[in-house]
Amino acid sequence: ELGRFSNLQEVRWVQDEPANMGAWPHMALHLGGEIDGLPLRPISRPESSSPSVGQQSRHVEQQKALVTKAFG
Repeated sequence: ELGRFSNLQEVRWVQDEPANMGAWPHMALHLGGEIDGLPLRPISRPESSSPSVGQQSRHVEQQKALVTKAFG
């Protein structure tokens, strides 16, 4: 599937959960740092002991940063 994108320079794993939660820890463990020779880069909220930030303004700030990193 990745072969369809001739200019692809990296693969991004984007998740809304903190970096130490969600599927990313499993993916990192089993895929290593690359897929088909391309770097695999996680984009997520910072590591946290809680799955949510707990403050709406902070959530919005982190969500905006996630989208910017994912598509910017």
